[in-house]
Amino acid sequence: MKRNLCRGLYIGWMLLMTSIQLLAQDNLKNLPELSLPISNKKLVMAHCMTNIIRYKGHKFEDSCDPEYYAAQGNITAPLGGLTQVKALADSLLKDKTLDEAVEFEMRTAMQSGIDGFQFYYVLGTPDWDDIIKAYFRVADKQQLDFKLTLCISHPGGSTETAKITELAKRINGILDEVGRNNPHWMRTPDGRLVIYLWYGEQLAEVPANKNELPESYYVARAYKRLGEAVKENFALVRTINERIDKQKANEYMDYFPAVWMWTVSYTSDYAGRLVADVCRQRNRTFMGSAFSDFYTSKLLKRGTWDMFHYAKEAVAAGIKKVERKYIPTGLSWTWRKMLEFAIEQDVSVINIITWNDYPEGHHLAPEINHNDGFTLLLNYYKSQWKKEPSPYQNDDIAVTFFKKYKHNVVPKPYNIPVESFQEDGVERKAEDSIEVVTILRDKAQLLINGTAVQVPEGFTVTRVAMQNGPVRVAIMRAGVTIKKFVAPESITGKPYRADRLTYSWSTETGKYYKTILGEQPAAATIE
Repeated sequence: MKRNLCRGLYIGWMLLMTSIQLLAQDNLKNLPELSLPISNKKLVMAHCMTNIIRYKGHKFEDSCDPEYYAAQGNITAPLGGLTQVKALADSLLKDKTLDEAVEFEMRTAMQSGIDGFQFYYVLGTPDWDDIIKAYFRVADKQQLDFKLTLCISHPGGSTETAKITELAKRINGILDEVGRNNPHWMRTPDGRLVIYLWYGEQLAEVPANKNELPESYYVARAYKRLGEAVKENFALVRTINERIDKQKANEYMDYFPAVWMWTVSYTSDYAGRLVADVCRQRNRTFMGSAFSDFYTSKLLKRGTWDMFHYAKEAVAAGIKKVERKYIPTGLSWTWRKMLEFAIEQDVSVINIITWNDYPEGHHLAPEINHNDGFTLLLNYYKSQWKKEPSPYQNDDIAVTFFKKYKHNVVPKPYNIPVESFQEDGVERKAEDSIEVVTILRDKAQLLINGTAVQVPEGFTVTRVAMQNGPVRVAIMRAGVTIKKFVAPESITGKPYRADRLTYSWSTETGKYYKTILGEQPAAATIE
């Protein structure tokens, strides 16, 4: 009987302690600050790959190094060339200092409609912190109106405590050097430091016995501990890169003040719509997102997402063991629809995916394939979102988007498989056209490779059948040619290698590059 009494007392004590523990844990759920605004003005923030920057002594990573662009004459010739992107920054900044390079990145981003960067931030890369500090240093010196913050990304491995210790040491080093009150930090109106997450939930150790608490609690707890270690109150922006149900969305809203979508395909029942609705119901911040393209110049181990980080590794594996990933985006369709959705939701922040991830092909930074097409549209939509006059209201603009060959053409001899995913969005065959977006001050005649179309004033999207050869575009009014161009890239029926990057060019491309380069001729840096 005494043993049963002791056992009963022990169980009672355990239940009491569990109840106390649960009550303490519940202190993280539905905190009042979760309903406070993230920003009191509309901002376009771009995800910036911290280490993908060019300056003297610091080359681009292999998957976007122009040394491996050509099909012949380099070690990646057996693959037809590893990279399929050629960033303007490579030739322009190869002899510049780090400070000169980050100034170029920020000024060019501002020209492109970007208000700030959220830096891809991973464990084990302490040297990246010097790059981030340079952004703050130059933004201060040049008095640039540009916001900066961190995006803690896939912090896997090790223990929660060890990961928090490493991150805290590094983040404290940045905060202490650039200044905690530095005006370039992205902070909420009430002073919280905005921190983005990209698969950031991996910071937390989630016990097998969750005590009937959701995973999101443990994630929020881990970041609360990190915040305490850096003496900051975080406003966390959790990423969503999948279709989730209402229950899961509500779980996220229980512990996070804001969410952002990653490269989730836009569809008629876009996954972000449910999330946005729940955010509205829960008084949380839904951030808009937009990605221009998705085609990996980087090579992956076939059937996986495992990347070959070095050119020599991809070459050693051979063409039969590599592949590239691809999301059909309908030329500019996905970009436009995601920006239109952000405007419809009247979001306070739009996130651009990405500024400079050239290896995944969703870069906005200047490069010989994307050029200024997506930038031009962003600046137009940004003016609509902010209810400001269009930057093109007194002009006539045309921009074309196209693929280099039809979706069912087989490249020879370098036919590396291109595996598409998220095909509930756009079909590949939907990209078999030449698309021209016009922004006109008055109605006009649009000519695309000789096909004449009457287009109204304002914003219009026109498509014609894809045909091999140069892409010629002209705007005519009353029989007079107002503007015209021939895109430097042509459409081919016999591609020598797989390449599904979207190509764009516009009536404004020369002006765009002159703005970026000053008096340096654009022809010297683009192809």
